Amino acid sequence: MGIVYPVLNLKHRKDNNMAQGIYKIGEVIDVSYQATKATSGLTDVNMEIYDQTRAKDIGNFPDVTMTEIGSTGRYYGSLTPDAEGIWTIMIDSATKSGKIVKTFAITAHNIDSIGDAVAALNNLSAAAVNAEVDTALADYDAPTKAELDSGLAGLNDVSSAEVNTQVDTALADYDGPTKAELDASELAIRGADSDTLETLSDQLDGIEGPPMLG
Repeated sequence: MGIVYPVLNLKHRKDNNMAQGIYKIGEVIDVSYQATKATSGLTDVNMEIYDQTRAKDIGNFPDVTMTEIGSTGRYYGSLTPDAEGIWTIMIDSATKSGKIVKTFAITAHNIDSIGDAVAALNNLSAAAVNAEVDTALADYDAPTKAELDSGLAGLNDVSSAEVNTQVDTALADYDGPTKAELDASELAIRGADSDTLETLSDQLDGIEGPPMLG
C-alpha cells in the first residue's frame, strides 16, 4: 500500500501548521504519493477529487494522473479547491494494491493571510493618515479662514446712520408721548396759574366746609 504526503506549494512550505491539512480557498495543494516498495515507472497512479459535498465534479476537477518525481517511486499531483469545507482525495494504482484516502479542511483564511491582515493594521504611513483626514474634512466641508473672515466682517459694517434709523423705527413702534404732549398734560393738571400739585393739595386742605345743621 502506498503512502500519501500532503505538501503545500513552495510559497507556504515554511508554515508547519498548513501541512496538517488546513488550506485556504484557491490555494494550490500539492500531494505526493509513495508507491509500495517505492516502485518506479508507474503510469497509472490516479488521484480522484471529491469536493466539499463529497461529490466528484469531473468538469471542474477531473481525475489527475500523478507524475513520478525522477525515479524515486514517489508521485505528485495537485488540486485547487474553490469552496470551504472538507475535500477528499483518493489515490490508487491499477497495478498496485490498496488505496490512499486523504481529507483537507478548506477555509476562508490561512495562517499567512491572517498574519498579513494583522500586519496591515500597522502599516499606515503619515501620508496615508493625512490623506484620510483631508478626505474627512472635505466631506465635512467646514468654512475656510477666508470664508469665516468674510462672514464675520459682515457683522461689523453697520453705520451710525443705520443704527439711528433702527432706533427711530423702534421708538415709532413704541409711540411714547412727546415732550409737547407731556407739557400739555401737565398744564391741564396745574391750570392757567401753573400751581404745583403740592400747592393745590394745600389749598384743598384749607377749604372749610359749610356748618353742619344739627
